[in-house]
Amino acid sequence: STHETLSAAMNNSESSTVTINLGVSIEHMSSVQNIGVMQDKTTLVAKKIATDLFNYMQSFDTGSGGGGNMVVPKNVFERWMSRFEAKARVDPNFFMKNSDES
Repeated sequence: STHETLSAAMNNSESSTVTINLGVSIEHMSSVQNIGVMQDKTTLVAKKIATDLFNYMQSFDTGSGGGGNMVVPKNVFERWMSRFEAKARVDPNFFMKNSDES
């Protein structure tokens, strides 16, 4: 990776010069203004994934935890992750299809 190459070059006592190439892109203002929209979408995606996990965990809750606590199997996260990955292979945006915006 670039980071590893740069770190190796900086730690190499034989080399006193490190060359870094930077790229600059000049974009139309309308494409730059979409950056805020991407952040909002990232937050929405995170909320949807968290909601999917919560709903999955809640489906195992027996109600025996009391006081608003949830009792679930120890391996619930691994089970959810396997299910999530399998569903994502079929439809990468499956979790976005739920209409409630919690």
